[in-house]
Amino acid sequence: MAVPFSDEEFRTWAEWLAEELGHRWGPERREILRTRLEPRRAALGLDSFDALLFHLRFHPERGAERERLVPHLTNNESYFCREQGSLDVIAGELLPALAARLGPGGQARVLSAACSTGEEAYTLSILAREHGFFAAPGALRVTGVDVDARALERAEAGVYSGHAFRATDDAWRARWFDPRGDDAWAVRPAVRAPVRFAAANLVQDGWWTALGPQHLILCRNVMIYFDENAVLRAARGLWEALAPGGYLFLGHAESLRHVPIPFELHRRPGALFYRRPLEAA
Repeated sequence: MAVPFSDEEFRTWAEWLAEELGHRWGPERREILRTRLEPRRAALGLDSFDALLFHLRFHPERGAERERLVPHLTNNESYFCREQGSLDVIAGELLPALAARLGPGGQARVLSAACSTGEEAYTLSILAREHGFFAAPGALRVTGVDVDARALERAEAGVYSGHAFRATDDAWRARWFDPRGDDAWAVRPAVRAPVRFAAANLVQDGWWTALGPQHLILCRNVMIYFDENAVLRAARGLWEALAPGGYLFLGHAESLRHVPIPFELHRRPGALFYRRPLEAA
């Protein structure tokens, strides 16, 4: 039987989720949050949402429980070749410039931040191969990071249903994926080779330290769910993750206009992106 979700419980949960995940849960989303928390509360046999939060914060198995809860609180909607205007700029302008700058023997490092189930990371690997960039072994490293462990497992598996290809045609899919039974396709080894995945929380300090400086980061349709403080924390982390001269793409509905970090704003037809200057202001 469902239990009440009091005003005080909602405020406590909203504050904790803002701190832990950066999520913004306004009063208008109270019932949505209750319905997402309710299955775990009921499954654990707890008599209140306060008890569920206590369990998540202090139980010896709190890490595993957080992994179970995160998929209920995050949006893992993704598909291949999303936001084609940005991909056109990356393929037509930024990858050629990066290849010229790095020269033979250099490694291009590309990051899909909040990568969800991996479609964006594999799209970036395919994009480089399609246009003839960084084809030598080790010349490209694409990393996908996400806070959702279950989404990362699906990304590692690299098997997708037809819904993930709704922005592509059948010929494109046939070039880069092998069929796996009815309505399932697996990433080919050549596409998979430069791609890896790792857990990271974009609002926590230091998530970028093990990655090395990135030349290109895509962090799209993530910060629309963040509160103002979380946007600032995430933007600082993305700045630190970028190599000097590196580029950052956000989603169309996202902006760093009010963030006090000296990114350069660049505009192209169909795309807007940011650059970390070669010398910081």
